[in-house]
Amino acid sequence: MRKILFPTDFSNAANNAFIYALHLANEMDASLYVVHTYMQPVLSATHAGQPELVPEVYENYELHQFENFKKHTADLHKMANEYNLSSVPLTFLFEEGTVVANAQRIIEMEGIHLIVMGTNRADGVIDKIFGSNTLGVIRGVKTPVLSVPREAKYNGINEILFTTLFREKDEAALHQIMEIADKFGVKVKCAHVLKEKNVDIIGVTDRWQKMFPHDNLEFVLLDLDQSVEHTLNQYIESNRIDLLCVVKRNKSLLERLFRSSMSNRLRMHANTATLVLQEGDDPGAF
Repeated sequence: MRKILFPTDFSNAANNAFIYALHLANEMDASLYVVHTYMQPVLSATHAGQPELVPEVYENYELHQFENFKKHTADLHKMANEYNLSSVPLTFLFEEGTVVANAQRIIEMEGIHLIVMGTNRADGVIDKIFGSNTLGVIRGVKTPVLSVPREAKYNGINEILFTTLFREKDEAALHQIMEIADKFGVKVKCAHVLKEKNVDIIGVTDRWQKMFPHDNLEFVLLDLDQSVEHTLNQYIESNRIDLLCVVKRNKSLLERLFRSSMSNRLRMHANTATLVLQEGDDPGAF
């Protein structure tokens, strides 16, 4: 059985992503590991002039966090029941430390195939501090990470768009994406924004077509309009895209996708889930 890790801070964006992750786990016959992390407060050894109280403060803080965790997990169970997804196997984890460090440890211990996290990108910012955790996990793990915007609703996976530079290093990621496409019986559109004419692209598309000869691969070449983000955004707005796939190679693009400001009016795929994979020979197991 495949295993999906879902880190949560129980925010609205995270709860929306939880429903998405439940649907995905149900479709893929996967189990869902829900992890909530907390950080102990930093206290001096002579806190308030009473060093003997420091252990008690830590204990009370942890107890409060755990009680909060139990309340929210009960709410998540209710959500699963409301969506008739209570059959999805759920494991709840309460861990001290950073999201990234705990994700790395759980991935290794449990053999996680996919991470799902929620973000709030409608106005170009990420909900509270959780968005920085999403970006941190994307940078810090090799497992594929699915970022689910707060506005995204799961309506099945019917259209997949893979942004690519048509380089050999993208081929391993493409194989992973094609496995997803086969699971859902859909076609993958490989999109490239043309900044200048490149005759090598024709050779690459021919080779990829031969790799996947079952007519489930389509190539979309887009003329640059203002910027790469704007060009992709225009295409996504004009075409139904349920899953946008990118490789982690382009760090600057990821930064702009996740940390754009209101001033530049970037509403990048605000309703579209984004799957981030490794480049190279090992894009992660999915």
